Amino acid sequence: MSSKHNTVVVGFDALDFRYLDEFESSLPEFERLRNEGVEAPLESTFPPWTGSAWPSMYTGTDPSHHGTYGFFHSTAGYPDEDELVTRNRVRQPALWNYLTALDEPAVVLNVPVTHPAEPVAGVLVPGYLAHEEDAGYPEGIRSELSEAIDGEYRIYADAETSDDHDRKRESYLDLIRMRGEAAEYVLAEYDWRVAVVQVQKTDTVFHNFDDRETFRRAYERADEVLGRVREAAGDANVVVCSDHGMGEVDGYTVYLNEILRDAGFVEATADSSGPSLMTEKATLTGAADGASGGDGAAGASADGGPSVTGQVVSAATTALGTVGVTPGDAYSLATRLGVGDLLTDVLPYEAVSAASEGVDWANSKAYTRSVELGVRVNLAGREPSGVVTPEEYEGVRDDLIDLLSTLRTPDGDPVFEWVRRREEVYDGPYTEQACDVLFMPADMNHTLSTNLIGQRFVPTETHDHQRDGVFLADGPAFADDAGFEAPDADPALDADGARPGALSLTDVAPIAMAAAGLDVPARMTGEVPEDLLADSVSRRDYGDVPFGTDRAAGDDGSVERRLEDLGYL
Repeated sequence: MSSKHNTVVVGFDALDFRYLDEFESSLPEFERLRNEGVEAPLESTFPPWTGSAWPSMYTGTDPSHHGTYGFFHSTAGYPDEDELVTRNRVRQPALWNYLTALDEPAVVLNVPVTHPAEPVAGVLVPGYLAHEEDAGYPEGIRSELSEAIDGEYRIYADAETSDDHDRKRESYLDLIRMRGEAAEYVLAEYDWRVAVVQVQKTDTVFHNFDDRETFRRAYERADEVLGRVREAAGDANVVVCSDHGMGEVDGYTVYLNEILRDAGFVEATADSSGPSLMTEKATLTGAADGASGGDGAAGASADGGPSVTGQVVSAATTALGTVGVTPGDAYSLATRLGVGDLLTDVLPYEAVSAASEGVDWANSKAYTRSVELGVRVNLAGREPSGVVTPEEYEGVRDDLIDLLSTLRTPDGDPVFEWVRRREEVYDGPYTEQACDVLFMPADMNHTLSTNLIGQRFVPTETHDHQRDGVFLADGPAFADDAGFEAPDADPALDADGARPGALSLTDVAPIAMAAAGLDVPARMTGEVPEDLLADSVSRRDYGDVPFGTDRAAGDDGSVERRLEDLGYL
């Protein structure tokens, strides 16, 4: 490839065209990029969750090739021992690892699942799922950023866990502003061939607020970040992407373990345990040890025990239980009466979690875990206390597929768009780490809960992830003749449920490499669409490229030596 251009990828979590269109009049930078460059819907990987999607973007591979399917990694086979994923759980090189192998500098700022920070030829500051105090690379970079932006550089908002919604909103907006200032600094002060900058709060505002004005303000701040990045990047290529979309969900919360219990797959226990993103957030932000400016996680006291609200809710649900009323009954009734929003701070999450029943993971035949789009079989020989024999395995999967394929909402509509064995969805070396049976909620219009509440379906009105995100690109490497034709946002599915011609999140890393004038790594399963770039695209085998911080014992230290030669160590 003859051209050599710097390329910056700006990732906005959950960025969605429906809000870019709605707030168009106050988003001049996005509008300029859309008018001057190319745009297309960007299909997320399955599942479309932040913890698995951003690794798919930066490795150019789907979860079955990099091994990370969500926010948690199972270390002992059951959810009560799950751990949050880290960079070392992502089993493929990232963009910046290939660049380091080529002695090309990179800048990586705030990308999720990049902790602990690995050595690179350049700068890497970790993002979401890192602890607030996690260091970046090189040593001291976070202190340097704090000095440059005249304020503390943070991964999470100052009021991330606050119960004060006004304070939380302003801290979210301030964090987006700070991210833009930090990006402007590192892009101007450090050399880079490819840079990746990410903004997380364009997702979080939709999970924590429900008013259009807050959404608009967050998008306006994101627009300012894009303007700062483009100004600092000069004539570099600019690629904007999101890991998934975001939209209104007005179907049902589906209590899948309750459905599996009714069908004889799940056993219950009085001991409810297992981590969740909500229970982990206080630890990540430092609120659990008093290091955060937040007021404590909702429903938890400063010492990690239940809050006063939580104790009251727990007592109330226990009292209701003595007369045969479940938390699900209470929430369903409140929803029908139009007061469900009054309970959302404590129901269904805290009240349901305090409702005394949980899944008995070890004694259940099959169950679903937190934030997964699938069911896991408790297989003997694989799980520590597996109860399903290898001879029974396929029969159990058949039964699960029959159950879920025929599952209907109270309105009589199918709950799932499709239900399949994992090997029908994935083909990578880590396929066996996926759930045994996978499913896609119909139109992504239902949310899932793992709790046992005595209800199978509860109506919901919320915002949640959608399958399509955003792709925008412009710069000297992109074709001027507009030969690239963006795929339809909703093309007809083929017989396998795939969307032929759709631009995929796994395509972003190959596009960034090729736009920078570099060969696309053969290990990347994503593609560069035809006619997108002005020059031809070539691939090459980069061989063994070290990545992560727990590198194999056979690593000869060549990366560190190259970094020393370049002056980075």
